[in-house]
Amino acid sequence: MAKARIWSSGAGIISLLFYLAAIAGTVLQFINWYLPQFQAEYLGGSGDIYVLIAFIVLIAAAFFGLLAIIISMFGIPKVLWIIFALATLICIAVFPIIDIFGTAGSFFYIDMTWYGSHALDFIGFWVGAGGAFLAMVIGFFVPQEL
Repeated sequence: MAKARIWSSGAGIISLLFYLAAIAGTVLQFINWYLPQFQAEYLGGSGDIYVLIAFIVLIAAAFFGLLAIIISMFGIPKVLWIIFALATLICIAVFPIIDIFGTAGSFFYIDMTWYGSHALDFIGFWVGAGGAFLAMVIGFFVPQEL
């Protein structure tokens, strides 16, 4: 199977940088979810299982990203790079999508009042989701070794 040239092509380096941004956004979201004031304010202090599941999903998002980068050092198939980027994007976006159905149907990462009180989570989501999405899209243009 042909390997993608992640570390030796322009599109590969750009995709790699966006993937690193996605991991950084995931870490920012994780830090925000870890903060006790976020848990008390947003979840009302009764969301322990919700926070635990969020931790697991955000750790999975970062794990997919780090695994893709480590495998790419030794040669990764282009399809696997795209699948890992999609898995990272899904892990980052799963809770906002669930919240749309669980709340009044609003996507709170568009509301700027959410940014005012939860800047770390807001920035982490957009950096993570945008980075994973762009790493996936640019991954289609990464050349393969013949």
